Amino acid sequence: MNSNERELSAIVRVEGGLADEGLLDMYDAANMIHGLARALNIVGHSFANEQDIRSRANSANGIKTLIHSSKKGCFEERIDIRFSAEVAAQLGPSVVVNNFWDYLAFSWSAAVGKSHEPQSSNLKKIVQSTDLFESEIADALESAMQDIHKPILHDRRAKIFLERPRVGDILQLNRKTLDFVATREEKVRQFPIVGNVTRYNVLSDFGRLFSNAEKRVIPFRLMNTHEAEMRALIIESMKLHVLGLPNKLQFVVSEVVTSTGFVKRYMVHSVSEIS
Repeated sequence: MNSNERELSAIVRVEGGLADEGLLDMYDAANMIHGLARALNIVGHSFANEQDIRSRANSANGIKTLIHSSKKGCFEERIDIRFSAEVAAQLGPSVVVNNFWDYLAFSWSAAVGKSHEPQSSNLKKIVQSTDLFESEIADALESAMQDIHKPILHDRRAKIFLERPRVGDILQLNRKTLDFVATREEKVRQFPIVGNVTRYNVLSDFGRLFSNAEKRVIPFRLMNTHEAEMRALIIESMKLHVLGLPNKLQFVVSEVVTSTGFVKRYMVHSVSEIS
């Protein structure tokens, strides 16, 4: 590592069940490491590349993730994240490490249904400029988080900790977070709901809508992206929402739900005005 690069270390620790003997099922351990690599690269690439979110990330531009050999006597892995000189200079050599920890904690918390209040001015600006970031990064991390949770899936006594050295545990994964990330297959049944759009990104076709049925704001993804009329209705509903004017639409949706039946996301198949 040259003097202009920056590096941080993270500890991933598993406790409970077999992990207390320093052991894990080999298949579970392999899946967890694979999930960690993907989840760190997704967040790292987004952090270093102006919130460019990739759902499949075998590598990350501007950063490198490295793993140390395992310790004896416990199931604990040390991971190093190295920022290139260019990324460190762009984001600020003196703040890049603290900013990344905040970004990582926020992203992973969003993916497992936990809240994390932004601490850094960098992350506060990102969240204020687009409140879709939280939903989009959580969606991109979903599959990787399912892999990380494999030891808990097969032994619900297990817990996984993300630790910042000399600071302490930043995030705990457990059976509750497993229930959140363990989505069922998207339900095939399509049905109508009434709601209004609060946010929409025309580049990703990802948005948020208030569902009258659920009485809360739910992320959605627009499926028929070639339908210009649907996009126009969604954008108009969002504009009217900002102005405080009536903006209800009828959506035909299917659901993505957690293993406990909590609706995580709507897949929007059609949009129409209410007659």
